[in-house]
Amino acid sequence: MKYLAIVISALLLTACSEPAEVDAQLTYAVKTAPFKNYVEAKGELIAATETVISTPASSRGPQTLAWLMPEYSQVKKGEVVARFDGRVMSKQKRESEFSNDKVSQDLSGKNTEIDTRRKHLGYDIDIVEEEKQFAETFSIDDVRIISKLDILEQAQKVDYLNAKTDYFNWQSEQFNSSAQGELDLLNMQSQQHQSKIDMLNGNLSSLEVVAPHDGLLTHSVNWRGEKPRAGQTLWPGQKIAGLPDISVMQIKLFVKEREAINLQQDQALEFSLISDPSKTFTGKVTKLAPFPKSIKRQDPQKYYELTASIDEQGAHLRPGLKVTANIIANQAAEKLVVPKFSVFADEDGAYVQLKTASGYSKTPVSLGQSNLSHVEITQGLSEGDVIALVDKEGKL
Repeated sequence: MKYLAIVISALLLTACSEPAEVDAQLTYAVKTAPFKNYVEAKGELIAATETVISTPASSRGPQTLAWLMPEYSQVKKGEVVARFDGRVMSKQKRESEFSNDKVSQDLSGKNTEIDTRRKHLGYDIDIVEEEKQFAETFSIDDVRIISKLDILEQAQKVDYLNAKTDYFNWQSEQFNSSAQGELDLLNMQSQQHQSKIDMLNGNLSSLEVVAPHDGLLTHSVNWRGEKPRAGQTLWPGQKIAGLPDISVMQIKLFVKEREAINLQQDQALEFSLISDPSKTFTGKVTKLAPFPKSIKRQDPQKYYELTASIDEQGAHLRPGLKVTANIIANQAAEKLVVPKFSVFADEDGAYVQLKTASGYSKTPVSLGQSNLSHVEITQGLSEGDVIALVDKEGKL
């Protein structure tokens, strides 16, 4: 019986102590602490300056990428870094050359036809002139020799030959004008075909893109986050790669729209490489986008894009390396802070559950600055106060 009483007493003591231990774990002692408001960001290393390599801008239409040198290759000046497929342009060139040859043949045939027609008109005009001259030379207007009717007939014949001469001259002028229009049209078509042939020759001569100087080749990324690949259609002037100056690196970062609190230019930041998180680097925000944008396809989440300088450069900082960063929105200062999840709100405003001698009391508080984990208390609490981490009223 004595042993049973000891066991029951122990169980009762354990049962009574468990709520007290749980209650102690769900409370927080308010105190002043260094408060640093920072914003998390993710991004990658990029060069501060780079030479852009793009699709030849001389082309007037899209081109197909046939080959691109692997990313992060060390290239030398004059070395081929990209090659475009010229089969379509070669076919277009052959078709244009065929059309141009056909127009040349039409032009030659038309010139022959015009020359023949002009000779015929010339012959007709010469014959009429001879008949007219003969009629005027041998016409007789003496009534003693021939009758008046014959004289009138001869005069009418001369008038007719004059009218016929005028008609042939007019027909010759009209033919020359019409023939010149047809020749101009054929010459214009020939010039158009030749212009297209010259353009295609220029495009075919620029199918290979060479490096303008030595450097490390990096591939560009389009708005969908895709890098160029063989078989892809690219427009003239579209960026496909770059030769960055890796002696001066910077960071391109993205911050979620709902987390971009108090971001400003010249704010300090700390970042580390995902490939080597043991070392921390420092830098400063140099550029901040005025509006957020979507950076992933079919992702409605928007991000603010910003650029930051790096205080300590080094050969280990390479373009394309992924980083995580903390942007310091406010410098560290001693402030009265509590965990964000210990502050609750209702229609009257923010409040906490303050521990008192008789239990917990709903106490209104005024809030200051906050970061992702803590919030500043400007009124309502003092250092040393104990608050609940859960809403006691909500549990009841």
